[in-house]
Amino acid sequence: MYITYETAQYSSDGTKHLQPPITIPNDLPKPNFMPTKLVRISDMKVIDGSQVNQGYCALSYSWNQSGDILISETTGKYKRIDEGKHEIISPIKVSYGKRIINSFRHKKTKYKYTVRYVKFEGIIQQICQQFNIKYIWYDQLCINQDNIEEKQREIRNMHQIYENAYCTVALVPDCSFPQYVHEDEQQYFKRLWTLEEAIKSKRLLFVGRDRHEYGDSIDKYFRIYQLVKPLSQLSTSQILYHAHQRTSTNNHDRVFALIHFFPEFMDKINIDYDQPFEELMTRFYGLLAKKDLSILLFSTNIDYKYKSTIKKYNFLPSWTGVNGSHITYDVTTSFQNYDITGKTMHVTTTYVTNNQSIDDDSLTIREEDIPTIPDNIYEGVNTFYYYLCILVQLSETYEMKNIMLFRPHDFWKYDTKSFFDVISEKLRQLSRFME
Repeated sequence: MYITYETAQYSSDGTKHLQPPITIPNDLPKPNFMPTKLVRISDMKVIDGSQVNQGYCALSYSWNQSGDILISETTGKYKRIDEGKHEIISPIKVSYGKRIINSFRHKKTKYKYTVRYVKFEGIIQQICQQFNIKYIWYDQLCINQDNIEEKQREIRNMHQIYENAYCTVALVPDCSFPQYVHEDEQQYFKRLWTLEEAIKSKRLLFVGRDRHEYGDSIDKYFRIYQLVKPLSQLSTSQILYHAHQRTSTNNHDRVFALIHFFPEFMDKINIDYDQPFEELMTRFYGLLAKKDLSILLFSTNIDYKYKSTIKKYNFLPSWTGVNGSHITYDVTTSFQNYDITGKTMHVTTTYVTNNQSIDDDSLTIREEDIPTIPDNIYEGVNTFYYYLCILVQLSETYEMKNIMLFRPHDFWKYDTKSFFDVISEKLRQLSRFME
């Protein structure tokens, strides 16, 4: 598709300007990390990043808003065709007396518009020139999409590219003034790569058709506002809650985009688009569960606004949250007595045999042997019931039995027994289920 950009932009305070009131500083400090390639805005040439002696910005956008995206019937690869149908609409400055009107608040201001048709790079150049950006990184020009080795290398560096950029320009062309377009309807907020790019960035500049939001002025209307915080403050469940509502053009990119939130996995995941997708997804979520068991904290999709894009991958085990939505509260657990093998989660507990009774002193269940409820269950989790599901293997028949225990959340308020005592007693009772 082709987009329209108006050079007269509304700022966050509702004022329309011929030129942005806030721009990128002239002399940006050079970061320790520099991308392999950068685009020089003055002539839109791709140059070696090592030749640039100042800071740079990065671009975050949705590919299908940069032209016509075609899929090769032979290779299955995506290619962009740009016929130069993007529009740049600019007002002609009008003199009022002896001064130039730079703001559209003046009642007597009159102006006309001119329209230029350009390729996507023309839109990027126009935006960067207005906001005083001299060098920018964006994938279509800075990565040779036909060079497999280069693409794999640059994908591994994506988190560093956005972390070290002075600012990331988030292109949201379907956002205009004064109407707000809901994020569910905006292509930018549906893509998984843009989620990674936004969270990894130091600061964001949202640019729409005729409005922009910068830095701390980003409107809290945007759901992305919840994520404009250091990555260290986001839990794994919070990341998955947002990621599982987004899409990627290529299935493998679901993992390759998410892995940048967990750079410790970089050496354990092979950036290879030819590897079996099911194995890739299973391995990635296994690593997540080993890192943070809180990914088990999810609920059913009771929120009609929550549109899960991961439920179609029904080969994933249930503990990934494939059939629900992860909670966004900051909840943790200290339980470590488990392991992941492929799609199976093994939880180790003390064995209970069927010939032991409730009063049998030989039956000992330690608290560390039972999967715990979240450590901070009292803080912010809004639900009526908590469930603990245990898969029990009978020693004599090797039959597997699923045990589900639940208690209303108000239980902790008036009952004198601890949750551990309740579970222990229940397991003792269930130990006689073969009789």
